[in-house]
Amino acid sequence: MERRSNRIEAQELEVSVNVKRPEGDVSITSEPSCLAAQVREQVPALHQGGEVGRRWTYLDSAATTLTPQPVIDVLSDFYATETGSAGRGGHWRARRSTQRYEAARARVAAFLGAETSSSVVFTRGATHALNLIACGLRGALKPGDEVVISAMEHHANLLPWRALAEESGARLRVVPLNERGELDREATEAMIGARTAIVALTHVSNVLGTVNPVAEWVEMARGYGALSVIDGSQSVAHRAIDVKALGCDFFVCSAHKMYGPTGVGVLCGRSEALERLRPMELGGGMMTSVREDEVVFAELPNRLEAGTPPVAQAVGMAAAIDWMEGFGMEALQRHEEALCAYALERFKEVEGVEVVGSPAERSAVIAFGLRGVDAYDLGELLDAQNVAVRVGSHCAHPLVRELGLCATARASFGAYTDRDDIDALIEALAEAARFSPCGELDGQPR
Repeated sequence: MERRSNRIEAQELEVSVNVKRPEGDVSITSEPSCLAAQVREQVPALHQGGEVGRRWTYLDSAATTLTPQPVIDVLSDFYATETGSAGRGGHWRARRSTQRYEAARARVAAFLGAETSSSVVFTRGATHALNLIACGLRGALKPGDEVVISAMEHHANLLPWRALAEESGARLRVVPLNERGELDREATEAMIGARTAIVALTHVSNVLGTVNPVAEWVEMARGYGALSVIDGSQSVAHRAIDVKALGCDFFVCSAHKMYGPTGVGVLCGRSEALERLRPMELGGGMMTSVREDEVVFAELPNRLEAGTPPVAQAVGMAAAIDWMEGFGMEALQRHEEALCAYALERFKEVEGVEVVGSPAERSAVIAFGLRGVDAYDLGELLDAQNVAVRVGSHCAHPLVRELGLCATARASFGAYTDRDDIDALIEALAEAARFSPCGELDGQPR
């Protein structure tokens, strides 16, 4: 059976989500705990992790954010009362499931500032979305074309472009960083030019927290007729996003980094750019007619969504957006910026701690190390004190190598992070420093 049209009347798209909203003024000044306190009571995982009877400090939100109870409730209710196969079947649950799926699409579109709901393609995550773009552009590049990325890309925004360049004979160019961990401006201007076919850039580095000038990259790309791709995985939960204002051709993100469920993400694109993509995956729901010798693909976004759609996950993503916007994206950004400033000051108190990078504009991510202590050992020492951080190369091997390191620890913040979490990290680092002999960070020269 063909998938139903995603054009559903507005009144059918309204879905009530019971989201507990903060009371009073949630604006943040020097003390961010007022917002965090209201958030923390809604996140059950914070009260179940670590050693019984001790506070669990979760500082790994750049990997996965913890899911608030209102979002869990929406998911549970959907599975209990509304499960059906969207776009398939004539019974009421199938129709209701379709309505919920398209309502979620409309909610995501409004949140991102997309042109229309049809500009939003649901994917399995940002990695899947980036592969959809790169694979969809097969045949569009030729020898002599260039793809420009930065040295701070996550592997998900590096490997698909490397594969596309190798397959097409195009050249992959990588903009280096300056000593602060920011993009080298002169190199950027030198690399983006008449040969550029695609520019792909992370909005925020998942290692350094650097907030990149994506609007400038997009403008330069447009000036040369190149497509622009923005990886918003590390920005979408931490600041307001308006893809029309950014002007990019494609923007991708994952729900599990924005307080939503795993297994779903979004490819948001301009209609003209999405039309250029050849479907990477083939199957049910993405065509209107199939004959032995002919296939007619469906309209956007269905043509890029082969197979049974992730209805529950999309509904959960929309609920997470409602939850975030209940606090206000500007308030969340101020909250996390205040925490970053506080953490950077407190890091100075522990001898031997070195913060990696010093970008002028940093989001909710700080990479660091302790001289003489292996990053993986440091992670275990912190975990033993109920402090959860990420250690390793953070799926950004080229960047970590460019920094002269093998691995780093990384603290990353969310809406539920407060000063007590930062204090717990500093106390745990001070304890770990007792095991630190003199030496270089991670045993590698800086």
